[in-house]
Amino acid sequence: MNSREKKIYLGAIAFVLLAWLTSPLLLSRRETPPQPDTEPTVFDASGAFAATEEFVSRFPSRIFGSLESRPSTGYLSDRLQELGYSISYKHFDDGIARRKKVGRNVLGYRQGQTDEILALAAHFDTAPTTTQGATANGSGVGALLELARVFSAVPTRRSLLIVFTDGGEYGSLGAKDIAAAYQGRGRIAAAISLDYVAPGDLAAFRLDTAGQMKGYAPPWLRELARSAAETQGLPVESPAGIGEHLERTLLISGADQGPFLAAGIPAVNLGSVSRDRTRQKALYHSPQDTIGNLGIAGMQKFGNAAERMVRTLDASPSIPRGSAGSFRLWDSRYWRPHAGTALHVFAFLPLAVAFWLLAKTHSGKLTAAGIRRELLVCLGTAIPFWVFLLSISVARAMRLLPVYSLYPATAGDPVLLNPPWKILGGMLGAAGIAAVFCILVGVLALRDMPKPDFHASRLVLLALLLVIAALALARNSYWSVTFLLIPAWVWPLAGCGANLKERLRNTLWILLAAVPCLAVIWILSARLGLGWNFPWYQVLALASGLFTASGFYLAIACIALGIRFTVIQFRGNAS
Repeated sequence: MNSREKKIYLGAIAFVLLAWLTSPLLLSRRETPPQPDTEPTVFDASGAFAATEEFVSRFPSRIFGSLESRPSTGYLSDRLQELGYSISYKHFDDGIARRKKVGRNVLGYRQGQTDEILALAAHFDTAPTTTQGATANGSGVGALLELARVFSAVPTRRSLLIVFTDGGEYGSLGAKDIAAAYQGRGRIAAAISLDYVAPGDLAAFRLDTAGQMKGYAPPWLRELARSAAETQGLPVESPAGIGEHLERTLLISGADQGPFLAAGIPAVNLGSVSRDRTRQKALYHSPQDTIGNLGIAGMQKFGNAAERMVRTLDASPSIPRGSAGSFRLWDSRYWRPHAGTALHVFAFLPLAVAFWLLAKTHSGKLTAAGIRRELLVCLGTAIPFWVFLLSISVARAMRLLPVYSLYPATAGDPVLLNPPWKILGGMLGAAGIAAVFCILVGVLALRDMPKPDFHASRLVLLALLLVIAALALARNSYWSVTFLLIPAWVWPLAGCGANLKERLRNTLWILLAAVPCLAVIWILSARLGLGWNFPWYQVLALASGLFTASGFYLAIACIALGIRFTVIQFRGNAS
């Protein structure tokens, strides 16, 4: 770009940034939550603690699909029946590491004044690495049993569905089955999941609001949950700003609200955070997660908050479905529905401006042979990555990978922490062989051709980046901004350096596009305790469908463009 073009381009970026900065004033609104119910709570923490202690002591191993887990469902059924609920079981099949497992949800139903249903859920299964699973999630089971007692004694406007779900540790499999196959799912107006009373004293409540691969909790429910929880004198941690943007980028739900949101049912998960976060992290999914770590005071605050949420929901004259498109900026201020999507599309305006400016100046250098060359080279650059994805499918077909219905194991599981390096090496080897083959073919096919014109090549690559950005925006606009916005803004500025120093500097700018991807990898690795094993998690997630092939294709297309932008720095002709 010449100086005039660069000023226009930077002006377009400044215009986009100004629009983003002013959007909270022009495109947002405050969400006013329903006032929380003011009746005194009757949740008995001692009773909830006693129920948790009996449950986790009698049934310390509740791994999804195991014989040891089945008696625990009988216990839950008996307790609900004693409280006057109509009992039913919901069986479902899912695969865990290629083995078919049969899960069993326990459902208790109590008719209200209307047929509209409030669903209250807590998963009862444990991770295979724990004993008792008192915090994760025996505590949620005990709290839900006590809530079932509380609401069995009073009339409710809406009918109640108490659900103890199985398979929560492997992607909320039981909740997914309820959201997809429960006969009365069309009457479920809202769902509240209870997952995790933190050990010791509570420092805050935590709200989980992401759907399972799609959907998000509507603002009115999030604010209702926040206002109800704040009555206990604790702060409420709920995604906002960059945190929510990343959640919406990945849409990996960590609790039972996820499947309900994916099915279009308003839902939220209530969790909590300990004052001693180091201890909390050490106990999670460990053999030390026993009843002695739970405190009655924390259980009381958790139960009171949950009771307030249910009472406020039940007292609401109507329960709207709401819009998942309202993005939380801070506090109770949200972008209006679809404002986020519009801003995401607008964010790629500078890329279109750059393409237009460069096309005006350099389109005369484009030839059919040059366009064909760039397309073939980009295709050849992407082929090794496609071979890697194909090798995952082959390994899955050959039964070399532990395949899951959704989640690739759960945090702390030995499957995640002990990758089969021979299998991974074979996959990487196949990709490496494909890369060598593509390089050799490219060298032989292009050796007699002149160097590509840098400006013509860049124009083709920017056109391809525009296409990739459009496809990504249609797929998930948050994903597109997270992973493609830096390349879209930086790569047009990377001209052809006049010397080695300038070319190396431009290459560093091109590689800057990898920063968001590395940040997301670091966040996921830290959350799951994976460290350097994250590539193995990526393989399992692709094999299980948690990371979709469409997302992988878009990512490798962008990587191929980045590699090609780097190559033409050194191989292109800037005449």
